Amino acid sequence: NPVPDADINVGIDSLFHADGHNNYKGKTDAKGLFAVESRGRGCTDVVIKKDGYYPSRPEVKWDGDLNPGGEVMHKNGGFRPWNPTIDVVLKKIGKPIPMIVRPNHQVGGIAPKMKEWLGVDLFVGDWVKPHGKGKISDMLILLEEAYTDERRYKVSAQIKFPKDGDGLIRISALEGKESLLKFPRIAPEKNYINEVNVSIESDDTGLSKKSSLGEGAGYFFRIRTNKDKQGNIISAHYGKIVKNFKLNIVSRKFSSDPNFREASIFYMSYYLNPNNNDANLEFDMKNNLAPEAKWKDYPYP
Repeated sequence: NPVPDADINVGIDSLFHADGHNNYKGKTDAKGLFAVESRGRGCTDVVIKKDGYYPSRPEVKWDGDLNPGGEVMHKNGGFRPWNPTIDVVLKKIGKPIPMIVRPNHQVGGIAPKMKEWLGVDLFVGDWVKPHGKGKISDMLILLEEAYTDERRYKVSAQIKFPKDGDGLIRISALEGKESLLKFPRIAPEKNYINEVNVSIESDDTGLSKKSSLGEGAGYFFRIRTNKDKQGNIISAHYGKIVKNFKLNIVSRKFSSDPNFREASIFYMSYYLNPNNNDANLEFDMKNNLAPEAKWKDYPYP
């Protein structure tokens, strides 16, 4: 549906840089439209805001290579596509809640064991005892590495969920990712898978890494599921993983311990709803319940 009366700011990468005429502000009309014509170098910054909605910031680029007029913009030789309509999604603010938020979280530091199953407590954000402060194994992780040198190595992780009904759902793509609220706000009820395998492998230069996960956006997850005798879920906790799992390797050269061998570090960026039987994943951006968080606000819902 069209969103009228939204505040919009269109910034054109100016042809002459500091010419003072490269920002266009206004409001969308009754059809949700706002039109701009300008001279520019090939990219546009657009910010759209309205009370009751999350702001959106679409990426808009123009193909200057297709412009036969060089830097001279005119209707017969301008950027392609000429005069496009850019569709932008504005998402309404729903019912945001306090959540446990751990962005780019390094689970428990260097893995205490390789080639052994390790439990992870997602509420605590650490390995379970005796390796960490965790109490309940929400996830089990088995880490392995094949290390030749700093340029040639591979790290892999088997991840599985110990309870029936727990698991992951892969989010392969995002809808309306230009919105500040990038991920769906409600976790699904069905189709959670119990296990996933992850591997990270260096290329021949050692400067870049190849992931077995590809370019997927993230995951939904469900943990601590309890069912009745008929198999109906009576309690569970839901969350979202907003980046692919990340693995890294620690070389023995960085340790003063002569007995140290290569070990792995496991990272995940996740939001966890602490409320039982609540599939809402819309964070209020003000109340991060992770006890170790230095700041309770976090700018992404």
